[in-house]
Amino acid sequence: MSFRIVWLALVALVAASPLRAELSDRQLKALDGITRERFSARWTELGTNELADLRKRADAYLDEVRDHHLVGGQIVSVRYTDTNRTTVERYEALEDSAAWTGLALAMHAYRYAVTRDNRDLVHDNPSLPAIRGLLDGVETLLHASGRPGYLPRFVGRSQNEAYAKFYATYGGADETRKGFGKLAFPSGTNAPGMVWLGGPSRDQYAALNFGFVTVWQLVRNDLRIRQRVATNITLMLERIEADGGRLDDGKGNLTFITPALGTALFRTGATVRPDLYAAAYDRRVRDLLDQTPSGMVRYGDSRPGLFSAFNLLSLCRCETNQTRLLLFQDRLSQLWRDTGPQLNPMVAACYVGAFTRVPNDAYALATLQGILSQFPDPPRWSLAGDNSTNAGMLTVEVGGVKWSKFAQPLDRRPVAPFQWAFPPRKSLNML
Repeated sequence: MSFRIVWLALVALVAASPLRAELSDRQLKALDGITRERFSARWTELGTNELADLRKRADAYLDEVRDHHLVGGQIVSVRYTDTNRTTVERYEALEDSAAWTGLALAMHAYRYAVTRDNRDLVHDNPSLPAIRGLLDGVETLLHASGRPGYLPRFVGRSQNEAYAKFYATYGGADETRKGFGKLAFPSGTNAPGMVWLGGPSRDQYAALNFGFVTVWQLVRNDLRIRQRVATNITLMLERIEADGGRLDDGKGNLTFITPALGTALFRTGATVRPDLYAAAYDRRVRDLLDQTPSGMVRYGDSRPGLFSAFNLLSLCRCETNQTRLLLFQDRLSQLWRDTGPQLNPMVAACYVGAFTRVPNDAYALATLQGILSQFPDPPRWSLAGDNSTNAGMLTVEVGGVKWSKFAQPLDRRPVAPFQWAFPPRKSLNML
């Protein structure tokens, strides 16, 4: 059951879209009550037909990702010249591509776990070739910089016009290198004709690690896929250790690894190669458990809380020590309680996915079923709009920015390439 929930939430994350409300008035009022922290703990669950429709739309979005959002085994956001989708204008949001590629790995691993017993898919489950293709993209990423194991944000062919429009200004135009942004770099002899995007990001590592964990655990009967996962996470950890525990792109840009991310990465290493990383994990986990966990910001960037959820879910899925497992589950439960009024189904999915038995939590069930059921059939389009004159919207000013006081239903939120990472209250003047 939890596999199915997380799979649906991941599909919606990677292929988010504007909304078509299909819920009853009672269900809509329940969601509104969640945003105002007045949830009655009563939710009318979706029926068999509604759940079957949700599954059908999830499959349609997977097809959409496969046909229109994969470039070199990596997930991209695409802007077309028209709604016929015959010509790509440019790629967008590539600074997050490695993260969403990692989540796509997890998405297909969950889908495989849900569908592998289907007689029609026993010998030809479509998620297995999808996972292999995504691992091809990940392996290209891990070697593109010439420093094996470092994870760029994206790598693509220099002659791809849609990509060239993006990398020419990535990080700001570089006056000394015509056609390149300050954080875009040619791959050299290790990957001729390719350009990779630097500027290290902890988010990319957290999401890819979650993808590795999920594939390792749920695709057990394909030993080649599991070996590729083990090889790749080992390569990443070797690079991190060689760089002194930092994420360093080798071009003068580096950042430190947070205790939560470092612990999650080395927990995965200890799972796939205990001979190499069990001791390193034990040292890191003690330091992490001595620290106060971070929460979810209500009026601000949603990303730190979202990627904290991925780190915690990775730890919950891999941990074998029951005392530590309970502590990780408790931290994820607290993060979910802090996040609840945000109507973020991805965090709700991480919360329920951390337990062997799905928690009896009507709050999480309402968020998952209520928000995910509002997705229309694909494709997704970003349309212009403005909520600033909506008389029914209460607003507050925080940090010099005007926010909606309460999280908005998704038809009032700006359409983002990856919806669950976008602040649900930052909905004014942006549609």
